[in-house]
Amino acid sequence: MIQRPTADQAAQQTGLPPRVVLVLAHLDPIALGGALGSVAGAWVFAMTMTLVIRGGENVGANLSLLSQYFIGYSVTAPGAVTGLVYAGLVGFALGYAFALTRNLLVHAYLRYVRRRTEHEMLNDLLDRMT
Repeated sequence: MIQRPTADQAAQQTGLPPRVVLVLAHLDPIALGGALGSVAGAWVFAMTMTLVIRGGENVGANLSLLSQYFIGYSVTAPGAVTGLVYAGLVGFALGYAFALTRNLLVHAYLRYVRRRTEHEMLNDLLDRMT
């Protein structure tokens, strides 16, 4: 397993304030995907089971619309498990994609800032030479 430096260690190495290091820190796509998938799955499960326990004539008319996206989902106890799995997978995919996209954009931004700074320093050096 790769040991990443803490925010204080990275701040000392880069000369940036620790808060800036924390904002620009790398997001673990698997961890964010797992967290978002767990929350989404638990939410759909809890909402479905709440409606099943309440009962009634027309149980979960709005929540049953999830069956348009989640094949096999219904507002029943087995449907709650199906919704848990589907929502967990969708949440994982969204969290994973968000973390990858955010990491890519932060990396591109930092690369741009570094190149711009190098360009300005080179221009300053060339101006002093003339």
